[in-house]
Amino acid sequence: MPKVLLFDTWGTLVDNYSIADVIEQYVFESHTAQNVAQDWRFQHKWAMFHLTLSDNFVPHPGLNEACLRWALDHNNVKLADEEIKEINSQYHKLRAYPDVIGALKAFKAMGLTIKIVANPTKKMIEDHSKFAGTFEYIDEIISSGEEAQAFKPSPKVYELGIERAGCAKEDILWVTGHQWEAFGAVRQGLDVAWTNRAREPRLPIGIDFTYTTKNLQELADRLSGAHAQAAE
Repeated sequence: MPKVLLFDTWGTLVDNYSIADVIEQYVFESHTAQNVAQDWRFQHKWAMFHLTLSDNFVPHPGLNEACLRWALDHNNVKLADEEIKEINSQYHKLRAYPDVIGALKAFKAMGLTIKIVANPTKKMIEDHSKFAGTFEYIDEIISSGEEAQAFKPSPKVYELGIERAGCAKEDILWVTGHQWEAFGAVRQGLDVAWTNRAREPRLPIGIDFTYTTKNLQELADRLSGAHAQAAE
């Protein structure tokens, strides 16, 4: 039974694609807004991967804006610089997934400590956590971008989380909505919960996770069962 849950946030607690609600106010069409949101997120991931693999670092929110500009160009959307900067400044307007608040309440009821270890700046994480309603359940926010100057799945990120967990590694559960991030956590000897909302197939490369669930509420239910057994 873990004592500390180390959470990712983008794509795990909050839905990056919900930024389409903001983009639509500038492009005036929901389908285009969704396309830009998806391509923005796509470029997020790959830009951070490429920077990490090449041992480079470009901090948020500057990297975030660069990825937005790429997504707009990719969709042939022309906006003024002021509009682009305004959209980028509203990237905190990300909704929590429907299962998240209930699951976080359940984790806290079990006495678990919840910390976020994520790529955005601490302010970006705080802002979107407050907007999404998750902030009150979080014990600490750790920005790997600011503190380690590295993005997942760099080992530096997991090492930072382990160092800041405040407990033995065996008492940590790393929780993420990304299979690639889960691979990195396993490599560092961590127990891992993969929340597979997108129903992605498991890449059959011989790496197993401690938990694989469809949503966070399922993980909360499974941990609750383990917690009750341990108390008997």
